[in-house]
Amino acid sequence: MFVPAYALQTNMLDPNLQVTLEYPDVVRPGEKFVLSSIIKATADQVSNITLSISSPEFSSINNTFSLTKLAKDSTFGNNFELAPREDMPDGEFVANAEITYFVKGMFDTNPVKDTFVQAFHLNAQSSPILSFDIQSPSNAFSGEPFSIKGTIKNQGVKAHDVQVVVSSQDINLEGKKSFLLSSLDAGKSSDFEFLVNTPKDLDIPVHAVIHVNGTYTDDLNRSHSIQDSVNIFARQRGMLEIGDANGIWLGTFFIAPVVGVGTIVSSAIGFFIFLWHFKNRKKQKKGKKSGHHP
Repeated sequence: MFVPAYALQTNMLDPNLQVTLEYPDVVRPGEKFVLSSIIKATADQVSNITLSISSPEFSSINNTFSLTKLAKDSTFGNNFELAPREDMPDGEFVANAEITYFVKGMFDTNPVKDTFVQAFHLNAQSSPILSFDIQSPSNAFSGEPFSIKGTIKNQGVKAHDVQVVVSSQDINLEGKKSFLLSSLDAGKSSDFEFLVNTPKDLDIPVHAVIHVNGTYTDDLNRSHSIQDSVNIFARQRGMLEIGDANGIWLGTFFIAPVVGVGTIVSSAIGFFIFLWHFKNRKKQKKGKKSGHHP
């Protein structure tokens, strides 16, 4: 099986050559993958170029590419088919890229050989590795919808039948509580969102733990799971409260950014009283100026 996606890149710089390597961010032990290379000449008379990719963790033989000549500012690409050993453990391993070439300078009688080597990291995984990044409000009004957003990322091999659900043992949740994805490729991520609400008839404020649970399978149909959770403080909205429930805790006191209708009305009345006084003062000043004689 060949993995066509390229996610990681290594650049090798030299006064006469530039080499760019592209390869998957996750490879599977015992399975072939493609590493692509692009060679660019930045000097004249570069010849007999050889690029070799090597590692003790590779079992492939097709790891060397040769090019007779490359004109200045020209590029040439090549794909290597490589495979990590079947018995290697999951995790990162190191590979080396070695370039040898000949270049003839202005004062050189014969072309001069040059070599440079650079190491790069590869990540071998035999199973999917999914992780969550979740954002949610910490407070909610009972009966009113709130959003739990997240991103699920795969840092292993391809995952299948991905399902994410939200639930709570502390409080009943209604609304959209599940997310389905047929597959998630290696190195890829997907966003999801749940729009849920707590019961309208919530009698007393509740500190609830909401669980975000995911299940998925690998290529061998083996099941895997992932868990995370968020905390929500749910309470009834006051009769004269408007605004968002997502406030903050200061010690044992909860401060919500809601505003009472009475506060708005009293603020509006105060504003109009201020305007009346302001206009009245202007009239008084004008009256004094017009009544003044030198």
